Order: sequence, then C-alpha cells, then structure tokens
Amino acid sequence: MDSAVGAKLAKTLQRFESRIAAGDYYEAHQTLRTIANRYVRSKSYDHAIELINQGALSFLKAKQGGSASDLIFYLLEVYDVADIKVSETSVGRLAQLLVLVDDQEPNLKDIVTGMNNWSIKHSEFKFGDPTLHNVIGNKLVAGGLVYEAERYYMLGTHESVGKYVDLLWSWFTQANDNSSVADYFSRLVMNYLFIQNIAYAYEAKELFLKKFIDHVSPKVQTVDKNSFKLNYFNDYSDLNFLQLLLLTCQTGNKDLFQNLKEHYSESASKYKNELSYLGQEYFGITAPKQSNFLQDMMSGFLGGPGK
Repeated sequence: MDSAVGAKLAKTLQRFESRIAAGDYYEAHQTLRTIANRYVRSKSYDHAIELINQGALSFLKAKQGGSASDLIFYLLEVYDVADIKVSETSVGRLAQLLVLVDDQEPNLKDIVTGMNNWSIKHSEFKFGDPTLHNVIGNKLVAGGLVYEAERYYMLGTHESVGKYVDLLWSWFTQANDNSSVADYFSRLVMNYLFIQNIAYAYEAKELFLKKFIDHVSPKVQTVDKNSFKLNYFNDYSDLNFLQLLLLTCQTGNKDLFQNLKEHYSESASKYKNELSYLGQEYFGITAPKQSNFLQDMMSGFLGGPGK
C-alpha cells in the first residue's frame, strides 16, 4: 500500500470511527460500503479488505451485530473475488472477527459456514482450514450450538482433540447411563478413522477412556504390547472392539479386519454401515452400496442438514 493511498484510507477510517462514536451507524455503514465498492471495482483488493475488516471490527465493538455480519459476508465475497488463499494472515483476520461476534448472534451459523466455505475453496484442505475449524468450534460451543461444533472440532487442530473429547464426554455424562458409553466413544474413533487421522484417533481414545476409567471405575485390565495399549473391559465389549478396530485399520490387514468382525459379531453388526465404509477405505473391500460419510460431512459443512 503506497503512502498516499494509505493516508487516504486512514482518513476514511477515522471519519468512519467518528460516525460510529456518534451512534450514526446507518450512515457509517453505507459510506464504508460505498468506498469499499470503489476499491473492489478498481481491483484494489488489499485496500477494500483493510477497510471492510476494520469496519466490521468497529461495529462488533459497538455491539452492532447486523452491520458487522453484513461486512463479514462482504469481506468473504472480496476474499473470493480476489482469490485470497488460506494463510496465517487471512485466517487470522477471520478468527479475530469471529471471536468478537456475539455468541447469540442470529447470523452465527451462516457466518461460520461462509468462512469455512471460503477456506475449502482457497486451501489444500478438503474440509477447510483446521485452525479456522478450532476457532469455529469454540464459538459454536459458546453459542450453545454444540452439535454443530462437533464436526469442526473433529477436523480441527491438535488443540481441538481434547475439546472434542470433552464435548462427547459431556454428552455421555448428561445421558447418565454408563451402558451408553460406546455410543459416544464410537463417534470419536469412527470419525477420526473416516478422515484417516489415526494419530488423533489414538490420542482421543486415550483421553476418553481415561475419563471413563477414572469416573466410573469399571472392571478393566490394561494390556500394553508393541506400543499399543488396550484397556480390556469385562462389561463393555464394544469398547474393546473399537480399540481393536483402530489397531486393525492401522495395519491395513484385511484378514485381521475380517477376523475382528467375526470375533465381535455383535459389535460388528451394530456398526455395520461404518465398517462397510472403513472396509473400502482401509482394506479395499468393495460393497454393493456405500454410505459416503465424507460426502455427508461435506454436505453438512456447506450448509446442508447437520448430524
């Protein structure tokens, strides 16, 4: 940004801030949009982005959620037109805005969907940027949208693993039924396996089962062999099955997979659809009809029905 344009932009922002301070929100909003439009038409995208971003921040600080939301959507439009790629700077700008968005903002779900759609389109990540996912997950939880937060934590950063475990653990404790533990543990294991993130699956396994053992005190024996730790539960066979499934998927051994399903036939029946998909992805076992969990997840991200 050359000094002349920089000085002009600084004066524009100063006038804008004065109007915000005076409570003249409508005029401030319209004026900023008009000037930003000029920058966009002349392809001065950096100037437009700076102006829109600062305007959105000011409206958020002034508790003007409607105007702020409009400018956030406009910022995403400019990001798209300018082909702004996912980077520390571009994501950081969105994260800063999202943190300031009111937890009860009516546009929150649309804002996070728009942000993630941009990051899907303009990064190498199939489901969007993990850092952005982590921030989105935090905001959705703060806004009480915990079910929508699940997929973002699952596809987030290493920091998101513990948050995802805590989220599912809270659902389990709210259910107040120890026999339902596999319903929640399976979501961790299966979801990480679906996206082939075995490292996070192992970490989530350890964190969740430690909570279960510490809080419920079930009958359990720990087997630690060849760097794989199995918590063998006398009364929770699904937990044993899911741990062994994780190990089996890591090996890629088709015979082990088939033997596991035979040995734990009841558990295998319970997770039939999930195992059909994993059989194809990890062991090359084709089935007549596949339930595409990744496709379903993508649909959820793009504003379709959630889980």
